[in-house]
Amino acid sequence: MTHLRNYRLRFHTAFSYSGSDSVPVHVVQLTFLQLLSATAKQTFTYHCLNSAAWLHAATISHEHALRFRGVNGEELTHENTHYISALYDGCQARSGQERTVLEFDAPLSNTLPIIDVSVPDFGKGNQKFGFQVGPVCYNG
Repeated sequence: MTHLRNYRLRFHTAFSYSGSDSVPVHVVQLTFLQLLSATAKQTFTYHCLNSAAWLHAATISHEHALRFRGVNGEELTHENTHYISALYDGCQARSGQERTVLEFDAPLSNTLPIIDVSVPDFGKGNQKFGFQVGPVCYNG
């Protein structure tokens, strides 16, 4: 699933999810999977042009880190979520075209899937971004 957004520090609409047959997953089916599982895992790939996604290398901080909303309504950020890790963080220099791959390894299955994202480091004329939301894997 690939989306383009042009908003800043706001959550607007929820993503929709579909199965491998492209049929949308019904909320009842998703809830059933969550109830039968202990944990959940998902990836999120941010494609950037002059925009940070997670770490900002110049300040060695997460001041421009993406913010997410989980299906349970919880806001998932660098500050409050210990289970988000950067598998690859090419956007940290905020220079040129790159990508950052984040992994969510949630200890509770009802947190995922991700349903929205807010992009703090966007709005200047030389910045662009896109993203891909990976599938959710429910475990145990």
